[in-house]
Amino acid sequence: MVIGPEEAGGSTGGCGHAGGIEAVPGRGVLHGAFAVVEELARVEEAGLTQLALATGLPKATAHRLLVRLTDLGVVHREHGGRYRIGTRMFRWGQRWTPAQVLSTAAVQPLRRLAAAGCSATIVVRDGGDVIVVAGIGDPAVEEVFRMRPGVVLPAASAAEVVLSVGDPAALRPDPGWSLPEGHSRAEWARRIGEARERRLAFDFEAALPPLGCVAAPVRAPTGAVVAAAAVVVVGTERLPLLADAVRDTAACISANLARVPGAGRALSLLAEP
Repeated sequence: MVIGPEEAGGSTGGCGHAGGIEAVPGRGVLHGAFAVVEELARVEEAGLTQLALATGLPKATAHRLLVRLTDLGVVHREHGGRYRIGTRMFRWGQRWTPAQVLSTAAVQPLRRLAAAGCSATIVVRDGGDVIVVAGIGDPAVEEVFRMRPGVVLPAASAAEVVLSVGDPAALRPDPGWSLPEGHSRAEWARRIGEARERRLAFDFEAALPPLGCVAAPVRAPTGAVVAAAAVVVVGTERLPLLADAVRDTAACISANLARVPGAGRALSLLAEP
């Protein structure tokens, strides 16, 4: 979301000075800085007021953090008072080894898949989130949802189902299991069980209306599920026709990973439930 220009109001004088940044009760300064960066990663561009409201930080504190983050190159301040992620964050992100390995193995298979007129992506699990690592966007899909690297997919997507295939506990979730909204334990276990049998999962507009998705598991050289190859299209009519191509793409990426030196070690963290 892009909002209009804002003044850097609400700060207590001397916003560029070397004074300290007060901690928010129950939250440290580092926590606040990461909250600001995370919100910018989510919305791409925002002003001070929006960032303060979204992060729960006092406006003065948010402003001081933004000044420091801008000085460090973590955040970029545009004319008019809007902020974006800075170049230093971009450089850091490029060094995440699992993304480098997966992107190398996936680049050609994803290009072939995207030629069918869809957004072709490879995604991984990051804690409780499912994020895009790399992909090729289709203009029609991008108008609805931008599949850029780092974006978090909505809960209960086909990709999340596929990434849960490697976790035995997901088939029999206990009462404490964190379930996607709108899914009972039985329904979620059923979707995962079907994905395990088919080596494929579908999402018919449930997570990203009016978009549909089909995803297949990507396996590390150890055999563990570490990622999902997925296509996203407008509507659902074409999904069954794309199923074999997605499954073949995932298998091709998995085979490529076996030829990337050090892939097993680089992807080991992604193999953990």
